[in-house]
Amino acid sequence: MKELVSITIPTYNNKKTLRKTLESVKKQTYENIEIIIIDSNSTDGTLEIINEFKNVKVFQYEGTLLGARGIGVKKAKGKFIALVDSDHILDSNTIKNSVKSMKEFDMAWFYERSWKPKRLLEILYDADRELVQKYSKDFINPIGGVILPRFYKKDILIKAFENMPKKILPLCVAHDHAIIYLEAYKLSKKLGKIGNEEKPAIFHQEPWSWTNLFKKTYRYGVTTRKLVENKVYPKLLQSKNKGRKIKFADLGLSFKSNVLRFMRAMPYLYGYYTGKNKKIPGL
Repeated sequence: MKELVSITIPTYNNKKTLRKTLESVKKQTYENIEIIIIDSNSTDGTLEIINEFKNVKVFQYEGTLLGARGIGVKKAKGKFIALVDSDHILDSNTIKNSVKSMKEFDMAWFYERSWKPKRLLEILYDADRELVQKYSKDFINPIGGVILPRFYKKDILIKAFENMPKKILPLCVAHDHAIIYLEAYKLSKKLGKIGNEEKPAIFHQEPWSWTNLFKKTYRYGVTTRKLVENKVYPKLLQSKNKGRKIKFADLGLSFKSNVLRFMRAMPYLYGYYTGKNKKIPGL
């Protein structure tokens, strides 16, 4: 019998993207899957979207992204866990290929691109994803890297969460994957890759408006300040504020990537420096 895979998906007001995510999960060629959604009191119709799909387990959690992922790990019954976001679209063979890779590895990162990029923001995000994955060796270190695993053996994830400072679980919106990866990397360096440029393992439904981009990165700034004030993972947090290195063989990608980094930096820094006394926003 095939080993059970738990796909965990945190949600908070993700009505516009969640349906495509769940449809892609239901189309997986791997058959033994449980779907776990951790919702943080959505008010936009997200729960109505979830109710359209059968055999989906939903848990409510009053907190932010890292804590929600921790709840998903605790509730998961599978031997393997996929950390999926509510704006992802999985290739139909992603879970099957990930399970196969666990014969050799303890975790795996998904080759990721933007979903049908047409608008400026989508094009910039896609260029950034292409750049960092094309030069993945430069970005794979937990400190400063942006290549982050999404598929883990459950026992690795459990130990990783046990080793995190518990006080950060309700604080962390940004850098959740980086913190998880850093703690997992301390336990195992057996990291695999799923998908490639010709056939990505996962697609990302990028921010659809400048307003959405501002709100998202503003929250990142506010919550990053909370982590800094709690004096956790200082090297990791410092490295995340740097721009992308210029790759002269791919100046076009480098230019687009750093334009995006600059655009995201403005609301991020605004949130960081003005959000000291702000209540932590939703996911």
